Amino acid sequence: MKWEQLFLDHGRVRPSLRFFLAVILIVFVYLAVGIILGMTFHLFHGQPQHLLFWANGLMLVALLASFKVLTRFFEEKPLSSIGLAVCGRWKTELGIGLSLGVAMILAVAGLEWGLGLARFSLNTISAEQVLAAGAYYFLVFAVAAVNEEIIFRGYPFQRLVEAIGPASAVAILSIGFGLVHLQNPSHPWLSTLNTVAIGISLSVAYLRTRALWLPIGLHFAWNFVLGYGMGLPVSGILFSRTLLHASVNGPVWVTGGNYGPEGGGLATGVILAVTIYLLFSPSIYISEEVRGLTLDAANSPPTKLAGGVPSPVASTDSL
Repeated sequence: MKWEQLFLDHGRVRPSLRFFLAVILIVFVYLAVGIILGMTFHLFHGQPQHLLFWANGLMLVALLASFKVLTRFFEEKPLSSIGLAVCGRWKTELGIGLSLGVAMILAVAGLEWGLGLARFSLNTISAEQVLAAGAYYFLVFAVAAVNEEIIFRGYPFQRLVEAIGPASAVAILSIGFGLVHLQNPSHPWLSTLNTVAIGISLSVAYLRTRALWLPIGLHFAWNFVLGYGMGLPVSGILFSRTLLHASVNGPVWVTGGNYGPEGGGLATGVILAVTIYLLFSPSIYISEEVRGLTLDAANSPPTKLAGGVPSPVASTDSL
């Protein structure tokens, strides 16, 4: 076997190799940002509470730069081709994502309140503190949502879809999404399954639109409303300066306990309902502008998602 056959497919580097290269770059960026911030905060005695903001910000810049190089060198396309194109239905998709994220959290919190498992009250801190915290958390959660989406539904995921098909790619990256959250504190066993499930939802949102705006909107709204709005833990992390204060009692397998709703059974049902909506809603589809930017019709043979649903890799008109 010639080396061309091993590394190249129709004169291009195989998608599987581009996927692994992207993963290596992500690990390198993660380690480099950690080292740089650690040294900087140690030398200048930075405040630990600001570390999350700077870590997410530097990660975003480094990741976008890395993916820009990869898309330019291997695909000969702009960075926007990974799903960040400001064209077509991007505003509508972002709005749908934001609406779904808000609705999901309100549904879970409403169920907890209705079942007598949670009580909510206005936080006692000053209005200035609430507003300042809201602006800060808005930026933190927005940047974090973009970071996670371009990693798990962006360039690496898209190359894996090319290499092994959408169903397998969704399974692998969603499991990875769940495993990464095992490092979060207070995680119950159900939290990993829920995180895998929401990873599937977000992956479907990308595949149905071939853009990251819908999953970014959903991801951001879920975390922002959950943590800042409702005062509930976000993947095991509780924030103090929030709009509401939450007091939760009840079985951990229902509420998620100290991990937050993402670790409870109530969230499982909501996630499944939203996944079904994302799979079959006629209001979610790929725009012609995005189709021309991201899909190459000549290299997009018909494929199917799990359950026999046609994948937008081949056609999105029927979804």
